[in-house]
Amino acid sequence: MWKPVRQLLDERDINVPLEEKLITGDGDQVLFQHAWKNGVWHVYEPLSLDLADADGIAKKAHRWLGQMTSIGENPGEPFHAHFLVGAPENHDLLPAYHRAIRILKKAPGHVDVFEEARIGEFVDQIEDVYRTHAGSAAHH
Repeated sequence: MWKPVRQLLDERDINVPLEEKLITGDGDQVLFQHAWKNGVWHVYEPLSLDLADADGIAKKAHRWLGQMTSIGENPGEPFHAHFLVGAPENHDLLPAYHRAIRILKKAPGHVDVFEEARIGEFVDQIEDVYRTHAGSAAHH
């Protein structure tokens, strides 16, 4: 799911210095695969919910809600989480998918949830933060 994001970033010449980032808080920690710092850490997590059954989809959403809750109430450093969520191919599982999105949106702190169909908006948000950062860095 991350490959099309990387392609759009490259096409738009957005050279965000993405790296892995371990966010720690309240004695717990979560590793995000794609992150960069612009005042606060922006962490991006592609999350495929193309799973075999509704139970698996719910469990994955609850696991992420639990992880975000365990670090989100008192993070060691501020962060903004952005989830890019992929839908199941089986249309019978769409109700479970939409429920999972509602679950993810309950996570504490600054959390944005984008459906994979809105990948352009997801990349727009990365670009906005990047261009603002690049512009403010040029003025210093």
